[in-house]
Amino acid sequence: MDEKPERYRWGVLENSWNLCKLLNLLPSSDFLLELFVFGHIYILAAWLALREAWFDRGNKINHLKTELFSSRMWSSKRKNRRKILLIGADGTIGSQIIKIIRQNSDFDCHVTVHHKFSTKQFLKNDENTSIYELDLTDHEQILLLANQLKSHYFDVAIFAAGVMLSPEIRTSDGVEFHNAVNVVGQVMLYELLQNEIKRAVFLSSATARMACYSENPLFLSVYAGPYQAYASSKLNLAVYANEVAREKHVTAISLHPGTVPGHLYHNANALVRYLNVTLLPKIMRTPEMAAVLVLHTIFREDVQPGAYYEDSETVDLVSRVPEKERTRIYETIHRRIELWMEK
Repeated sequence: MDEKPERYRWGVLENSWNLCKLLNLLPSSDFLLELFVFGHIYILAAWLALREAWFDRGNKINHLKTELFSSRMWSSKRKNRRKILLIGADGTIGSQIIKIIRQNSDFDCHVTVHHKFSTKQFLKNDENTSIYELDLTDHEQILLLANQLKSHYFDVAIFAAGVMLSPEIRTSDGVEFHNAVNVVGQVMLYELLQNEIKRAVFLSSATARMACYSENPLFLSVYAGPYQAYASSKLNLAVYANEVAREKHVTAISLHPGTVPGHLYHNANALVRYLNVTLLPKIMRTPEMAAVLVLHTIFREDVQPGAYYEDSETVDLVSRVPEKERTRIYETIHRRIELWMEK
């Protein structure tokens, strides 16, 4: 199924300074929306690079590591071994997360990768790590993995898989690729294992600040362009984490790990791809720092269920989406998951 959904208007985040509000004065246009989001994201990226460089300055990474390694959840000894679930262990940040976790021999790690051959180097001969191959657009693989993991109880689950700036692709039932991987696939696995997970963190993105939400009832199928699709999927993910924490009283959060050069940018334009392998790794947040921030946030004692975090602080993002729209987004994601489970 590759039919494009009917065109609807776009909602803009409340209390947002972005110029996408001008779209309400113009005819509905995917091109204009993508152009506005594209410009905003690169302005945001420049600001984030400066802010994150200031946050990361000096000995910050070692300070965060000290706090992480001394936290009760990390350092406490138990009779039974503790377990961590990591989705996307072969990603730029995911691979660093698993390296840090492996420093604690009390943890058993269950990790997913898109292709098992990608783990030969950094997960070789680790008896405390179980590796599963998973395609997050394949509902049968998700159901199978959930059944395999049902016998485990995880102290922490980290949903770090993601795609960015993909061309227009949809699943067989019409879900746009960014929403399928970044949202529906990961959320489906979490829903299936929710009773077996104490805490969960979903890697969102600060680009959600620049996102617009589609008023189309079939918004999970909408693709106005690669930047809109990525930013909107990350907004949907943050909304889900907030709503599921409120509705089901679980500890789930979303988090922007930082603007980190890596494989995620392989669909970007030629200039960005060139900078991604030359200049940006020298001046932007490192994958290790991003990984430390993820772990530091989800292991802290005062973590706030449903919150969205940037640089260890909560950011008022989700409340910028009207309450009725948050409910609609959450319920639509749930209905899609139910359809995937029925197939």
